[in-house]
Amino acid sequence: MKVGIDIEMIDRFKIMLDENKQKKVFTEREIAYFNRFEHKLDHIAGCFCAKEAVSKALKVGLYTKLNPIDIEILHDENGAPFVNVKNKKLKELVGGRSLDVSISHTDLIATAICIVSD
Repeated sequence: MKVGIDIEMIDRFKIMLDENKQKKVFTEREIAYFNRFEHKLDHIAGCFCAKEAVSKALKVGLYTKLNPIDIEILHDENGAPFVNVKNKKLKELVGGRSLDVSISHTDLIATAICIVSD
């Protein structure tokens, strides 16, 4: 089992309210999820934390072996986040293992954890 965790100040992501900047880090489906909320900044920060946690659990650097857009964080019908292993690079790194993520936030901070199970 491998674990990755990330924590960020939500205000740091104000620049991501610009949709052109979002497209460099998030997929269209992630952006559509953010747009469902009036206060979307905490969801943007939480999603980024999840991407960072996944990269840490897989022991690869975000922006070195993976780009943030390579890791897609989606949500099921109950709102629970999950990793959509959508591209070849990520599939190779995951190698059939299970990825579980959890995201949480307050008014000031967002955090996420990823557990990679064999």
